[in-house]
Amino acid sequence: MDKKQKYKVLKKYSFIAFLLIAICLSILLMVKYNVEGEKNLPLELKEIAIRSTIYAQSKNSENILESSVEQDNDIFITFEDNKKIDRKVETIKIQNIRIDKTSDRGILKILKPTSNEKLNYFQNSSEDYTGKVLEYTANTLDNPEKQEFCQDGGTIAFRISNQDLGTYILTEAGVQYNENLLEQLGTSSEEIKLKVTFDIILEVSQNESYKGTVKLQLPPQNFAKNGIVTQSITDFEDVIFKRE
Repeated sequence: MDKKQKYKVLKKYSFIAFLLIAICLSILLMVKYNVEGEKNLPLELKEIAIRSTIYAQSKNSENILESSVEQDNDIFITFEDNKKIDRKVETIKIQNIRIDKTSDRGILKILKPTSNEKLNYFQNSSEDYTGKVLEYTANTLDNPEKQEFCQDGGTIAFRISNQDLGTYILTEAGVQYNENLLEQLGTSSEEIKLKVTFDIILEVSQNESYKGTVKLQLPPQNFAKNGIVTQSITDFEDVIFKRE
């Protein structure tokens, strides 16, 4: 084999080797992206705060002593601005909300905020958004009532309400909003547990959006002594955002 032929063979195998290396690198990058997700989001998850309560509400004006018990879970999702990225998120969506109940007790509803007053965000919420997309638009400040969030880092909120858990008849002893109330209904904190999964969509533009999936257990604790339990989640290693 002369030098010219050797050069052609060497060139051929060099090209094949280069091609194989390129394919292997592409596969490795794809696997890494599937495992780690997007690392440069315009907005990054900072905290998911959960406030779970037991509440008894009068069923009708004729018998104010007869109350319907519900268990509400208020979910506040806070984002912080990634100052390394110039692009801004225009819309945040919560969709594909899937809820697994421990028992058949109660009627589930998904509610939006109707107020800007803290602790009263959902006071007048009535429209059920089950099976719908919750959408929040960017602005300069958070406005839960208008479903707006601060584009440079803000908070969105929604409620998962488990209503009509049972009827409570008020006595002279009053209502104890804790595990005792649930026991009088013939249930417990464990029987009203919910496993919730939903997708967070960050839309930068029509051609750029990212999706991450969140899993929660509600309520986060049992109502042993109090009618209010809370949880703050700041570890999001399991929430992987990928470009859609």
